[in-house]
Formats: sequence, C-alpha cells, structure tokens
Amino acid sequence: MAQEEDYSKGYIKGYQDGLEEAWEEIIKLSTKGYTSRELQIMAKSKKSMLYQQVQQKLEELERVLGRKLGGAEPARAPGSAHADLRPGWSYVLNEARPDRSFALFSDMLSKGSKGLCISRTHPDVLRQKYGFEADIVWLTKTESAPSKGAKAEYVSPNNLARLASHVRDFLSRNEKGVVMIEGLEYLTTQNDFRSVLKFIQLINEQVVLDKGYLIMPVDGATMDAREFSLIEREMSQVI
Repeated sequence: MAQEEDYSKGYIKGYQDGLEEAWEEIIKLSTKGYTSRELQIMAKSKKSMLYQQVQQKLEELERVLGRKLGGAEPARAPGSAHADLRPGWSYVLNEARPDRSFALFSDMLSKGSKGLCISRTHPDVLRQKYGFEADIVWLTKTESAPSKGAKAEYVSPNNLARLASHVRDFLSRNEKGVVMIEGLEYLTTQNDFRSVLKFIQLINEQVVLDKGYLIMPVDGATMDAREFSLIEREMSQVI
C-alpha cells in the first residue's frame, strides 16, 4: 500500500508540474503580441517536441537509478508509425529532428518506390545512418569531390532553379517517385523567403502532375511563425 501511495503522489505531482509548465508557457507567449494563428503554430511546435523531452527525462531517471525502467513497451513518437501516403500529395512533418520523415521515406523505398533526397547531410552519412538507396542532392556551398556512393549531386542552396530542375527530372523519370527535402530552414537562411515559397509551390505542382510524393520535415520552432504558416498552407497535409 505504501508503494502504491508513493506512486500515486508522484504521478499527481508530475501531472501538476506538467500543467503548470504548459500554462506558464502560454502566458509568456500571450504577452508578446502574437496572433491566435501564430500561438497555434508555436503550440504545435512545442507539442511535437514532447516525445523527445519525455525520453530525455526517462534517460536521466535511468542514469540516476542505474537501471532501465522496464514494464510497458516504450511509447512511440506521434506519427512515427508508417503512414499510407497518397500519390500527388505533399506532407510536412513538424519535428526538431527528421527521424519520422526519414522513417517514412525509407518505408516508401522498401515498398519499391524510387527516392530523391535533398539534404544538408552528406550523402555518405545518410546512407550509413539510414541504409537507403536513393538519389541524393547535398545542399552545400563547398566544392567537394563526388561521394563514394552512386547518384549523388552537390548543389548550392542559393541555386533553387537547379534544385527544382532536379526534382522535375526525377519525377518525370520515376512514376510515383518520392521526394524528401530536409533542410528547408537552411534554404530560408540562404534565400529570401518568397523565393523559397515559390520553389515549394513549383515542387508541389510537379508532385501533383506526376502523382509523386513529397515529404518535408520542418522545425517550426526555428522559423518565423507567419512563414511557417505559409509553408503549412502549401502542403496537402501536416502529419
């Protein structure tokens, strides 16, 4: 009984602390003049990071206790399960790290789709970490030797026209091809936002025409709320 009572007290205390922290965050944001839409976007950004924060707390407790906290199967991040994507649709995932996006991308490739990944990460690192075989475009201003892996290109983040051309050529050659763009935040720091938004609109149009798929992870917390809202509007679905 004493153990159950301690557990109940700890649960209630954690629940109370969580609610207080959430409301304090809302109070802070509401005093800064944000619109209701901007507050909604920022709240979604915070919510998308809950899983990572809970996992960090769990790891801290495990280090203190010196053992793994077993029992139930670990909770999955929201949206981490493989989703059934629709051809001709574009998807944005609001996440600090693109793990869910790469899981979806890899899952589509495992089902036979061809893939094109535009990323800030070096192609060799991507292949080693995720183990997929796909065309890769590395966003970099560095003049580098070709990647050891096949089908890798190096494109400056300032050259949006060339990036759009890569996507258009890929989708025209591959029925129901899957395009992943990881590094949108980087593109917005290297170009004016209107140019990046136009680039996304062109990609979306091509995805619709060729019945392809577009997966795009974005960390909304790092972007201007209005710009992130415009990005969301251009996509078929937020997952």
